[in-house]
Amino acid sequence: MRRAAALGLLLFACKAGPQASPAAGSGEDATRYYPLAVGNSWTYSFRGSDRRETIQIVGRDGPWFIDDHRGRLRYEPDGVRDADRYLLRTPLSAGATWSAVENLIVQRFEVVSMDGNAVTQAGTFTRCAVVRNEQVLAKGGKFVTEWTYAPKVGLVQLVTSTVDAKGRQQEQTRLQLVAYRVGQ
Repeated sequence: MRRAAALGLLLFACKAGPQASPAAGSGEDATRYYPLAVGNSWTYSFRGSDRRETIQIVGRDGPWFIDDHRGRLRYEPDGVRDADRYLLRTPLSAGATWSAVENLIVQRFEVVSMDGNAVTQAGTFTRCAVVRNEQVLAKGGKFVTEWTYAPKVGLVQLVTSTVDAKGRQQEQTRLQLVAYRVGQ
């Protein structure tokens, strides 16, 4: 069940509208952190499992890049988005925020670091952008999702966790990049 939820997050399948607010200060072009081209692919492993999932960009539909999981991604002047929301906003800088709406619930995204690191089977990635989303849980606490994007590679890690009302954090899901192919 957790794997299915994580894959859903990975594939950006939420139903959010692009209610975006400006990013803070100057920063980097978000497209640098999510290379889109037909043929690019990323393979992820699930923590505690031998299961792997590969996502490949297989075509174009106008400005949209289409992946083999029915995902749609595109570049816009102010960031990288899927069919429902921005994944990364330009200018990309620590402290930058934006929001999206899903089923009348506002989701807030924040770039918590532009100097993140991730060590995966695909390599060691530095100077990564780390984006966080926190959702308040009905019984107190929150559900946290963190995406780590490496320059010229894309998403290298996705971690979900719960934080209880006392601040104790428990990791729920971890997806890590094990292989990738991106055009130059």
